Amino acid sequence: MKKTACEKILWLALAPSSLAFIRKAWKDIPLRQVKKQAKANYTAMVNRTPDIGPYRANPLRLCLAGGMVWLSIFDAMDGKMTSEDFGKMIQSTLEASWLKALLSRQNRFSRRAQEKSYRQTLRANAASDSAFNWQAEVRLGRDENEYTMIFHQCGLCALGRQEGHEDLIPYMCQLDFAMIDLAGGCLKRTGTLATGADCCDFYIYKKGSKWDDASP
Repeated sequence: MKKTACEKILWLALAPSSLAFIRKAWKDIPLRQVKKQAKANYTAMVNRTPDIGPYRANPLRLCLAGGMVWLSIFDAMDGKMTSEDFGKMIQSTLEASWLKALLSRQNRFSRRAQEKSYRQTLRANAASDSAFNWQAEVRLGRDENEYTMIFHQCGLCALGRQEGHEDLIPYMCQLDFAMIDLAGGCLKRTGTLATGADCCDFYIYKKGSKWDDASP
């Protein structure tokens, strides 16, 4: 795939908080060198990854680019970062005030928003038949305060296989809980493709709604 505005923006959005985490955790790391190597890794990773369609047709391009940013930085650490450190680095992304503000403004809990997500998901599924794309379905809930998303294919899993980092992908999955929490929701799921499940089953409901602590 080619580096588009999407990939450039994701680097600018995610790299600073990840590098700030490294600065705090490793006092003796030449951060400038790590950043330079990570950017080179990122460009190379983008170039060797199959395209999954433009952002307008497939918003999940953002997720794929985000995964490439984090894996590029991990590789730039040249073995000094453990998989647990990788998970902590990803979680540190949520310390960015811009991301907290963006997620908190999302309105997931309306029929209009969920129907829009349904239509977007159909377009995204059709944007590419590559293993690096997601294949998902949106199931409307019993009211606007709950809905379900089922992912039958995950582009990040394909990226992990390509880069030899399948063990790191589950740490990205953990970010889903925090992101939905910031958007005013709660997430329940039984498994993910990254951990060997048949699918990623997202049951999402609004905090404080009648579905809180209820069975889906």
